[in-house]
Amino acid sequence: MTRKIFTNTRERWRQHNVNSAFAKLRELIPTHPPDKKLSKNETLRLAMRYINFLVKILGEQSLQQTGVAAQGNILGLFPQGPHLPGLESATVLNDYRVSSPGPSHHLP
Repeated sequence: MTRKIFTNTRERWRQHNVNSAFAKLRELIPTHPPDKKLSKNETLRLAMRYINFLVKILGEQSLQQTGVAAQGNILGLFPQGPHLPGLESATVLNDYRVSSPGPSHHLP
């Protein structure tokens, strides 16, 4: 019985840590509306798209500054970007615009 209590306590602690990590990640992903609660799956997929979007912007800035092209997506993992059915209208990522001195950038 003591082992079961210990195992349950450890699992609750682990779940709390995982949920806290997802909450922190959700704060970093732009969504519309800003307070939209994303599932863990949506959070991970949008984080991957957002990272690739930022890598692409940095690559374009690098190209403009040095004339050397950087890869458009991180390690080539998401050439088309992950697809999130049902989120197209719920998130700002599809229409996300970044202010920059150059032309406006949109997510792929």
